[in-house]
Amino acid sequence: MDRKEIEKKLRRKLEGNYRTYIQQLQIKPAADLIEQAAEIAAAKLVFEELCDGGYNPEYQEYLLRFQNPLEVVRDQWLNEQRTAIDDDMEHVLWTIADTKDTEQDHELDEAFLPPEREVRL
Repeated sequence: MDRKEIEKKLRRKLEGNYRTYIQQLQIKPAADLIEQAAEIAAAKLVFEELCDGGYNPEYQEYLLRFQNPLEVVRDQWLNEQRTAIDDDMEHVLWTIADTKDTEQDHELDEAFLPPEREVRL
């Protein structure tokens, strides 16, 4: 298969996978959808990125082997994002605690302020 044909076949398969995924989501209760928010966002991102094409044809051809390449890439994307979150969250928390700028932008809870601190309004 040439590059264009690979992209076309993968796009068709992804479109079918995505359509089925959305149909399955539509029958779920709102609480379940909220719990699945990260997965849903990842599925949409992966679908859009892969349908845009431009990726290595060998990768695209490999994905054609799977019944549901959308699910395959989505799951791997989520696994890799979870790995990066620990370091990212540590940096976010450090920034908040180190700069203290957040104290100017968000309401403080007097019950948990150190004794020497006063709440400034």
